[in-house]
Amino acid sequence: MKQVFVTGGSGFVGQHLISMLIENGYKVKALARSTQAIQKVQKQGAIAIKGDLNDAQALAEGAKECSTIFHLAASVDFFASEKKLKKLHVESTELLLSVAKNANIKKFVYLSAASVIMNGRAIVNADETFESDNIIDGYSRTKLQAEKLVLGANTETFQTIALRPPMIWGKDDANTLAGIIDAVKKGNMQFIDGGRHRFVTCHVLNVCHALILADQSQHSGGKAYFLTDGETPVFKDFIKKYVATQGITVPDKEVSLAMAKRVASTMEFIWKTFRLKGHPPLYKGLVNALGMEFITIDKKAIQELGYKPIVSIAQGLNMMKN
Repeated sequence: MKQVFVTGGSGFVGQHLISMLIENGYKVKALARSTQAIQKVQKQGAIAIKGDLNDAQALAEGAKECSTIFHLAASVDFFASEKKLKKLHVESTELLLSVAKNANIKKFVYLSAASVIMNGRAIVNADETFESDNIIDGYSRTKLQAEKLVLGANTETFQTIALRPPMIWGKDDANTLAGIIDAVKKGNMQFIDGGRHRFVTCHVLNVCHALILADQSQHSGGKAYFLTDGETPVFKDFIKKYVATQGITVPDKEVSLAMAKRVASTMEFIWKTFRLKGHPPLYKGLVNALGMEFITIDKKAIQELGYKPIVSIAQGLNMMKN
């Protein structure tokens, strides 16, 4: 039985990945830093390794006798500063790579993000050769830095792969979905430019399917791959249907892109100047992530990893209702 080590196992993607790995005959160890996290990973069938990403001893215990590491742990926060996120995303990845090599891990699969190519403008049909000339948020900057560390560590005996999903969605999504519902309830939800732009998404089960394919891939490694649901829905249409699965109706309020950018800059300045807690209703990273057309191509993942979405958008929305 193949044994693997998962970081971020108590998170949205991590819990689904552990479950899918178990179903596919894997033995799973998962890093968990709290009692609640331990309970979550154990519930999915994993062996909990108590510790955090800065604990070299815990990481070594997790990596011991494993063939693959799935590195999922991250803070999906488009408002946090690069300085705040660097320790979690970059320094911890560097430590985990070192631990992996010492443990003779054969494959290192990193969950990156499609936002590492965002540049404050509309992006259409971008493949893995596309590079941003203006990453404006700390989350995407540090995810790209970590991704480069991972891919740069690739050798013949230590294969590394990075997967770049766009907005991950699905049942039990406590990040994007919860954020939209909260904005609706507070009266802050407005569609930028009417939400008429198209974008790409990736259902959580499609992400997990791709992660397992990456582990099973016979390619040499050292590459990044975009993932999508294979569809390009209109932003407003998708969001309204997504939130409707929870019995919430999103009002048809909208704001121009130019105004959204001005308001975001002002709010961000106020929050940071006065060190206000939480996130402002609108900020530059959010406008960049949700306010413009963003379409990536997953052709390389299809050709090289054998990736094909196992859940369509319609199926995923239907699953949300049950």
